[in-house]
Amino acid sequence: MIKRKHSSDFLSLRTILLLSLGISVGFHVIFTISAFFGDTLFFPEVRQNPQRHFNFWRMLMFTATNFILVFVLFLYSRKMYQIGFRKRWRRGLFLIIGSMLISAAISLCFTLIRLFSHPNQPDPDMMARIIRDGMVRDFSFMVVVLLVTELLHTLYERNNIAVENEALRAENVITHYEVLKSQMDPHFMFNSLNTLQSLIGTDTEKAQRYVQELSQVLRATLQNKEVVTLEKELQGVQAYCNLMQIRYGDNLHFNFNIDPKYLSYLLLPLSLQTLVENAIKHNVISGKQPLQVSIVTTGEQSLKVSNPIQPKIMEEAGNGIGLANLSERYQLKWNRNVEIINDGTSFEVVLPLVEPNT
Repeated sequence: MIKRKHSSDFLSLRTILLLSLGISVGFHVIFTISAFFGDTLFFPEVRQNPQRHFNFWRMLMFTATNFILVFVLFLYSRKMYQIGFRKRWRRGLFLIIGSMLISAAISLCFTLIRLFSHPNQPDPDMMARIIRDGMVRDFSFMVVVLLVTELLHTLYERNNIAVENEALRAENVITHYEVLKSQMDPHFMFNSLNTLQSLIGTDTEKAQRYVQELSQVLRATLQNKEVVTLEKELQGVQAYCNLMQIRYGDNLHFNFNIDPKYLSYLLLPLSLQTLVENAIKHNVISGKQPLQVSIVTTGEQSLKVSNPIQPKIMEEAGNGIGLANLSERYQLKWNRNVEIINDGTSFEVVLPLVEPNT
C-alpha cells in the first residue's frame, strides 16, 4: 500500500542546513564581489575610489548571523507546512506574518549586539540607519526563503501527484486483471455453464437471457476506464445481479434504491460489483436463509451496500480483491475513505460518490 507522504517531507533537516549555508554564503560572496568590482562592472570609465579593505572576520560574522536567520525561517516554514491548515490562504498568512516577526526580531537583536559591542558608539542617526539597513537586508533573506520554500513544495507536490497517479493506474490494472480472472476461473465458468446447460433443457428463453447477462458482465469487466458514472456502473452490476438471480432463484434478492440525481456522480469502476460479489461469496444463500442485498444512495453523497451476515461454515479462498484494495484505490484517486460497518448482524460498506468536474 502506498502511503501519502507528509507535505513537509520536502524540507528535511539536511536540506534546511544546505539551503541555509548556500543562501547565506552565496549572498555575502556576491556582496563582496560587488563591493570590490562594482565600479568597473557598472561604469565604462575607471573611477577613482579609495582603497577598499577586506575584513574576513566581519564577513564571517555577518555570514553566521544570516545563516542563523535563514535556518530559523526554514524551520518555521516547515512547521507551517506540518500544520494541517484546511485553507491554503491561512497557511500563507501565518507563514508571511510569522516570518516577518522572526526576521524583525532576529535582525534587531543581532544589529544591536554588533552596535553595542563596537568600541566607538555611532550617533543616533547613524544607529537608526544601520538598523534600517539591517532590516532591509534580513527581510530580503526572508523573501528568498519564502520563494525557495514555495518552489520546493510545488515541485514536491507535483512529483507526489505523478507517483500517486502511476500507483492508481497500476492498482486499476491489477484490479481489472483480478476481476477478469475471478470471472473466468474454472469454478465460476463451471457454475455458469452448468446453470446454462440446465436452463437450455428446461427454459430456452431464460437460457438466452442468461447468455446475454453473462456477456454484459464480461463486457463490464473488460472496460478500461479510471472512473465511471454511477449510471454506467449500475448497468454492469444489474447484469451481474440478474445473472446471480437466475442461478439462485428466489433465494437471492436485490434491493436497488438509487436517487436519480446521483446517476452522473463518479466512482471507481467495478467497485460496486466487488461489494456484491463479496456479499454473495461470504454468506449462506438457501431456501431457509435467503440473502437480501441492498444497494441504496444516501443523503450524504454516498452509496451504501448492505446485507445480513449469514456466514458460511467453510469460507471460500480469496481471489485478491478485497475491501483493503478498494479503500486504497479511493484514497489514491480522491483521498476519500470507504466506510465499513460490521455490527455482528449486518455488514455495510459505504462508497463515496464524487461530483463530476471536481
